[in-house]
Amino acid sequence: MMFRKLYIMSAIKSTPSIAVPAKKSRRLQQKSGCKEEETLETTLAPVVTAKTRGTQIPIGLGHTPFPFNEKVSLKAIREQKKLEVKMAPNAKDNSVKVGEEHQADLPDFNPSLECDGQDREEVMWRPSPKTFDDHESYQAAYFLPIWYQFKGQIPFDVALQNLMHHDYDIGKALETVDGKLSTLPQKFKDLAKVQMRKFREIYETRTKQGVRMEIPTRKLQEKAMRNYHIAEVQGFYHRFENRALEGSSCTCPVLAHPEVVPRWACGNCTKHLKPTTTEDQCLICLNYKAVTGTTRPANNPVFTDEELQKILNWKKVEEQAERPVSKEEFEQIQKQSKIDRLLRNELTEEERLIVEPGQLPHKKKNLTGAQMQENGWNLVEQLEECPLGLSVFRQCNCDARDHVIENAMSIEIRKAVKRKSVDEEKQVQNSNAAKKPRRVLKRL
Repeated sequence: MMFRKLYIMSAIKSTPSIAVPAKKSRRLQQKSGCKEEETLETTLAPVVTAKTRGTQIPIGLGHTPFPFNEKVSLKAIREQKKLEVKMAPNAKDNSVKVGEEHQADLPDFNPSLECDGQDREEVMWRPSPKTFDDHESYQAAYFLPIWYQFKGQIPFDVALQNLMHHDYDIGKALETVDGKLSTLPQKFKDLAKVQMRKFREIYETRTKQGVRMEIPTRKLQEKAMRNYHIAEVQGFYHRFENRALEGSSCTCPVLAHPEVVPRWACGNCTKHLKPTTTEDQCLICLNYKAVTGTTRPANNPVFTDEELQKILNWKKVEEQAERPVSKEEFEQIQKQSKIDRLLRNELTEEERLIVEPGQLPHKKKNLTGAQMQENGWNLVEQLEECPLGLSVFRQCNCDARDHVIENAMSIEIRKAVKRKSVDEEKQVQNSNAAKKPRRVLKRL
């Protein structure tokens, strides 16, 4: 019986008070001028939100680099917190609030969110009621131009869905396929030369037995691709690995890598943004004309932010020169402008993540003009783009397939497709060349 009383008394003492306010000093109230009903303001610790890990690639037409944060010592953070002076107590009001004004605000019931509602899965492809007698024509006239023109940014499943939504009409699908860019992950930016060199070094790391090591994706991001999201690093790793295992590519004329005119240099796509006299057209416009026999309308083309900026810069250069400027001349002007900026040791935030820490520019007052220029040329070399290239399409019996394809549409498209003049594979191999000795810049 005695144990039962003690248990009941301890339970009563441990029960928190429902609404018993703390007693306040009248002298302090009169001195501060606050009323008895007012509560003391307390400063709570700031809420620490979760940092993004880059597992999802940003969606849209822009380019958002990954905000890579440097590692912070936890010991230094603890020591810093010990030095903080708290001007107000951190006490919390744990009393239970009673009354109508303290009731929970619950949202209204939405019957459309029931578990037994309609299926919300999106149909990506439904076969046409008509039979596709010529798969090669659809591949050459629709899938391959999209793959090469947008450099793999628009995958095949999205292209198939777009074709299905337009009643399997290739012309209508080609006219509207660029609208998918606004709902897809951002365009992958080519690695710089210094990044490709580091990536290859880490990728080819081997054990004592000569077996290639499995490198964590987080380490690849930290050491070589700091401005890329972890999902982009994962995709690039598999592309790089597949590239090493592909070997010789297919030599079929239909599956050959074409010499692609970028969309920002297409005279038909940019006709509403910049006056042009060029007859160069992108693969989308070329194949639209080959399929339909008419010029692609291109009334409302969708460009990425980078493409739109190039179009506006090109227009500005022509206005200043008061004459037409060719694509090659404009690219040379843009390249020289970037070199001049790097020779002044001016870097963007994304470029600072790419450059080696020892090559980051010092303060101008500590370097002479010759030292700044020498450091600038090092930056130009490191930040040179090194494209990996797209995955090639390999199929056997190329000679046999070439005799099978006899329709006029495929032959016309094959005439419009040209071999690339620049070997991208050679650029990747050159990035793994012997590393130049680091130039030590002496401070004055």
